[in-house]
Amino acid sequence: MKTIVRCSYFILLALLAISCGSQRNLSANLTGRVAIHDTIPTEDTVEYELIVFDPGFETWLIGNPHSQHMYSNEYLQNMNYQYVIAWNYLYSRGDPRVESYLDYDPTVKYNYDFNYKLFMYFKYFEETNRIKLIP
Repeated sequence: MKTIVRCSYFILLALLAISCGSQRNLSANLTGRVAIHDTIPTEDTVEYELIVFDPGFETWLIGNPHSQHMYSNEYLQNMNYQYVIAWNYLYSRGDPRVESYLDYDPTVKYNYDFNYKLFMYFKYFEETNRIKLIP
């Protein structure tokens, strides 16, 4: 079995929260590989962006046979929440493939692109590591 690139290089979850009126620079350094930063505020909007640092993910995503609009945003959000619970459980157990904690809030209404990309990352992770995060 070929060596799987460690998860710490797969994902950097950057949540760009734009709140009304104030600018904050926060840095959460979890094992030196994950940072959360707020950016320039505008109006009353909140935007989130998922950045994945894995050279194989974008190629896998482009070649994926699923249509991007195959799922509803509600379905993706529900599945992502379940995946994040499983992911964080592996993280808490010290699984070497999972070196970052994901802070995914089920009460936040993430946009479709964010939810789709995160969902597909979990699918990619399962496929490349030959594990199931959730049954």
